[in-house]
Amino acid sequence: MKFLRILKPLAALGMLGAVAYAFFRPAYGDCGLLARVCDLAVRIQPAATWVFLAVLALTPLVGRLFCETMCPLGILQSVVARLSRPRTAVRRVCTRLPETAAQRVVRYAVLSAALLLLATGFGALGWLLTPYAIFGKALALFAPGAVLLAAILALAALGRGRIWCNWICPAGTLFALLSKKSLCRHKVGPGCSHCRACFGAKPAPAEKPQPAADGVTRRETLQGVAVLAAAEALEKTVDGGYAQVSLPGVPDRAASVLPPGAADRAVFNLLCVACGRCIKACRGGCLAPATSLARLGQPEMDFRRGHCLPGCAYACGAACPTGAIRRIPPQTPHADVHVGYAVWKRDLCIRTRDGVSCTACSRKCPVGAIHLVEGFPVVDRAACIGCGACEHVCPARPLPAIHVEGVDRPRIVTPMTKAEVAAERDACLAEGRTDEARLVARTLERMEG
Repeated sequence: MKFLRILKPLAALGMLGAVAYAFFRPAYGDCGLLARVCDLAVRIQPAATWVFLAVLALTPLVGRLFCETMCPLGILQSVVARLSRPRTAVRRVCTRLPETAAQRVVRYAVLSAALLLLATGFGALGWLLTPYAIFGKALALFAPGAVLLAAILALAALGRGRIWCNWICPAGTLFALLSKKSLCRHKVGPGCSHCRACFGAKPAPAEKPQPAADGVTRRETLQGVAVLAAAEALEKTVDGGYAQVSLPGVPDRAASVLPPGAADRAVFNLLCVACGRCIKACRGGCLAPATSLARLGQPEMDFRRGHCLPGCAYACGAACPTGAIRRIPPQTPHADVHVGYAVWKRDLCIRTRDGVSCTACSRKCPVGAIHLVEGFPVVDRAACIGCGACEHVCPARPLPAIHVEGVDRPRIVTPMTKAEVAAERDACLAEGRTDEARLVARTLERMEG
């Protein structure tokens, strides 16, 4: 038992470090055994993976092992609670208060609300209550997730233990239900009832901070350092930097643009737990968390700050732990992955409005899908892949003159090889479709010429 008391904290800290490392390391390329272990640790966390369901199925045997050693939010709360309160020799199970009626009402109401949100198309809000989604949003610097994580840690420091885990967390409620009769649960012996012998004497009061030799305490020194750092940051924002570039407004899209390799929109919204790992991995900086209630925190393309880069090795799909973004082989040509199509607005273009000879969109397009006809851009929708390079560089304000519309089913379009075209020609001839066979034969001649 003493060995387990030492092993559990070490395993918990190792899991916390592995999940954090998996967020901040690049998701493309093979980084060795450590990277694979960290990726496995990430896949244990989201509630939309088979690995998580396997851990859930083992809970009746091993108890709330996930909450103690695998949940990053639970581990952080335990660390904060341990640092904010003096440690005693009392077993935690001996001092845990019994579950109250109000606590049961809150827990089951939150669990029911999360399941209802997942079933009614508001999966992003339902996933928001899960620990991994909160932790991931905070690491991705998404404001709602960061604020929620700060509030949870404050409750752990000021309250009594892991209030979020024991009162609100829907995952914690599931694990608590399944672990009530587990074989490895914490047990209180028959001689432990209200004895209070293990509490011992009260800890001695903390000593008041002693002033340093020059009369300045350590707290005053830290406050002075903070003031200097804030002053330096303020100086950098008002002087000595580059001029601020005005960002364009957000176009009114009929459908948001999903990442390359994303599943069908309805399936994507259900599978994505909004952990933010794909946002951290995006090399082009164009993935950003959505702010709508139906998709809060889930990734979508924001072409104001970047665009999908050719040759990025599709890091977003490699980073996704739930399968919402499928892994695309890195050798797949960028021109084969279609996530949307560009739309040009004549009345917004500076060529029409200001008479400026601008060719930014056609020059920036990596697949040559934008052509100039009589000086104005024309988009070839069959060739456009929706990378957003044209929208990113468009100088029109307040809205870009060209923007990308998303599709409900991102696709990979692979060009036919010569052998496949020849087989298509032969099939048309065999079925008596001579006109189609001639067209296919001309295509084959162009490929061979």
